[in-house]
Amino acid sequence: MQIPMNNIFYPKSIAVIGASSREGALSYELISNLIRYGYKGKIFPVNPKADSVHSIKSYKSAIDIDDKIDLAVIMVPRELVLRTIDDCAMKKITSVVVITAGFKETGKAGSEIEKKLTEKINKYSMRLVGPNCMGIINTNPNVRLNCTFVAGTPLNGGIGFISQSGALGAAVLKTVQQNDIGMAQFISIGNKADVSGNTVLEYWKNNDDIKVITVYLESFGNPRMFMELTREITKTKPVIVIKSARTSAGMKAASSHTGALAGSDAVVDAFLEQSGVIRVNSINDMFDLAKGFDKTSLPKGNRVGILTNAGGPAILAVDECANNNMAIPELTSGTQEKLRSFAPAEASVFNPVDLLPPADSDMYAKAARLMLSDKNIDSLIVILGPPLMLDTLEIARSICDAVKDSDKTVMLVLMSQDDIIPKLKDIITVYPPIFRFPEDAARVIAKMFEYKKWKEHPEGRYIKFDAKKDTVRKILRKYHSKPGIYLEYDDVYRILHAYGMPLVISYTANDTDGVVEAAAKLKYPVVIKAAGKNLVHKSDIGGVEIDIHTEVELKKAIGRINENLKTKKLTEEFEKYIIQPYIAGGIETILGITKDEKAGHMIMFGLGGIFVEVFKDVNFKLVPINDEEASRMIRSIKSYKMLTGARGRQSVNIDFIKENLLRLSQLSEDFPVFKEIDLNPFVFFDEEEKCRILDARIRLS
Repeated sequence: MQIPMNNIFYPKSIAVIGASSREGALSYELISNLIRYGYKGKIFPVNPKADSVHSIKSYKSAIDIDDKIDLAVIMVPRELVLRTIDDCAMKKITSVVVITAGFKETGKAGSEIEKKLTEKINKYSMRLVGPNCMGIINTNPNVRLNCTFVAGTPLNGGIGFISQSGALGAAVLKTVQQNDIGMAQFISIGNKADVSGNTVLEYWKNNDDIKVITVYLESFGNPRMFMELTREITKTKPVIVIKSARTSAGMKAASSHTGALAGSDAVVDAFLEQSGVIRVNSINDMFDLAKGFDKTSLPKGNRVGILTNAGGPAILAVDECANNNMAIPELTSGTQEKLRSFAPAEASVFNPVDLLPPADSDMYAKAARLMLSDKNIDSLIVILGPPLMLDTLEIARSICDAVKDSDKTVMLVLMSQDDIIPKLKDIITVYPPIFRFPEDAARVIAKMFEYKKWKEHPEGRYIKFDAKKDTVRKILRKYHSKPGIYLEYDDVYRILHAYGMPLVISYTANDTDGVVEAAAKLKYPVVIKAAGKNLVHKSDIGGVEIDIHTEVELKKAIGRINENLKTKKLTEEFEKYIIQPYIAGGIETILGITKDEKAGHMIMFGLGGIFVEVFKDVNFKLVPINDEEASRMIRSIKSYKMLTGARGRQSVNIDFIKENLLRLSQLSEDFPVFKEIDLNPFVFFDEEEKCRILDARIRLS
C-alpha cells in the first residue's frame, strides 16, 4: 500500500524517539529547532531514562504515548532501530524518519541491518525517510516544522530542496538568510531505503507550496522513472538538478563509437535535457536560479534592460547576456527623452542606462519604472554598486517599490553589500531576487527564458514506420546462444534494410579474386575494408582503403590491408573483405544506439567519421524519441551549421536525418536485445537518394 507523504511534511504530532536531555546532543538540538522555529503541532520526547526533555514530559517508549502520532523521528543507536520500528507499528505510526547512521553506507554489516529495516517497513506499510539523514523542513506558516539538528533559521519561500547529502543540506540551511534562499520544504533522503528522490518529486508535483524544485543527486535509483516524472513536472514548475560525479569513467567496456562516447555524464545529460530539467554545475548556481523562479516572473522574450550606477558591472552583464543569446536592445526615443529629464547630464540613457554614482533612491525608482514600461524590454537588471554618501538600504527599498507591480522579469544586484539583504527583508515584504554580481543575474534570466521556451515547445509525435520485424527475428535466431557478439555484416545489412535505412550496396569476398569480381560489378572507384567480428575500428588498424580506381590499385590495396593486419597480429581475426562503391562529398554523421544498465537504451546523433571520439560533437536521448526530440538532437550539435549549408554549401536533407533517427529509435525499441548499434559514417546529401550508411555494426546484449 502506498502511504501518503502528508504525515511526513505536515505532521500534527511528532514523537522524537531517542530524545536526549543532554545539551549538544543531536536529538536535543532537533527538539530545540522544533521549539525555536515555532512548530504548530505537539512534541513527544521518548527517553526511558528522563522525565522531561526541554521541559516537555518524556515517555519511556512510543507505546506509552496516549495521543495519536503522525510522525516518529528515530535517533536511537543503530542496534535499537529495528525494535523501535516494531514499537512504532504497535502504536500505529505510519511515517518515520530515521536519523540514525551506520547502515549500508558503512559496509556489509550495515547493509544487512538496512535490508531488515526495509523488510519491516514494507511489512508494516510504513513510509521511511532515511536512514542516515538529517531530517525535514516545512516553512508553511500553519506547520512551522524545522525537524533537523542543524543550526540556522529557514526562510519561507517557494523552493523545495531534495538532498542526498546531509552535510550539503546542513551547509545550505546555515546560509539561507545571507543568500536569501526562501525554502518551502527540505528533505534529506539519506540512504533512500524507502522514500527516494522520485517519491518526493511525485509528491511535490501537485503541491501548491512548492514553486520550484531543486535536487542534489549523487546517484539515480531509477533514472527512467525520474525522467518520466520530471517530464510531467516541468510542464508546470521548474526542476533544477546538480548531479555530482561528472568525471565517472562511464562505459569502459563499450567497443563501439556510440558506447565509448556514452559516459555516465552523457547519460545524465541526455535524460535531464529530454525531460526539461535544468542542470547546473554548483550549489550557488542552483539556488541563484531557484531564487529567480521563486521571486519573479518568467521572461516574455530575450530582450534585457540594464540599469546601473557604475559602467563596469553593466559591461559584465552585457557580456553575460551575449554569451547566453540574450539581446540588449536600444530603448525607445520616448523612454530616452524621459530619462534625460532627470538623469545627470553625463549619464547614458541608452541601454545600459548608467545613472552614475550620485544616483539617489528617487532617480533609481523613476528610471526603473520607465525602463519596465518600454516596449523593447522584457527583463530588467538593476545594479546598485555601493554609493559613497547615500543610504543603500533606502535606494534598494525604493527600487523594490518601483518594480513590484510590473509583470516583467526583474533582478536586483547589490554589489559588496551582503549585510543589506537581511535588513531589506525586515522593511519590505515583496522584492525581486537579489544577487551579488551582475553576471549571475544575467545568467539566471537566460536560463529562465530557456525554461519558458521548453514549456512552450510542441509535444512531438511518436511515429511508427512499416518494418519487416519477422526478417529481424529470423536473423536473431541463429545468434540465440551467442550473447555479446557482433552480428555478421550481411545480417547487419538485412536488418537495416528491414527498417528502411539506406546502407550502401556492399559485396563480401574471401580472397583477391572475389574482391576483383565484386569491384567489377560495382564499377570503379571502390572502397575495400577488412571485416571480422573483433575488427571494430577498421581505420585504426589500417583495414580500410578508399578511392580505388583500377584493378591494379585494388590488388595493391589488398596487399596493404593484409600487411597491416599481420603487423598488428590481427590476421586470425580477419574473416572477409567488404567491397563498396566510393562515395565522395556529403557530410559524415554518426547515428547510434547504446544501452545503459540503469537508464536503458539511448540513441546518439552527431558529427561522424574517424574523428568522432576526438570531437565528441554528439547528443544523446533515451529511446523512444519523438519527432520534436529528433529535431532537437540534430540542432543541438555544435556543427549543425555544417548540415544547413555553411560557407555557401548546399544544406543536407535535415528531414531525412530526422527520419532515420526515428527509424533507428524504433528498431532499438522493437529489439532491445541490441546493446550497441553504430552507423558511422552515415553520409547525408541534399538529395535523399544519395544519402548512405557507409559502415555499420550491431552488437547483441
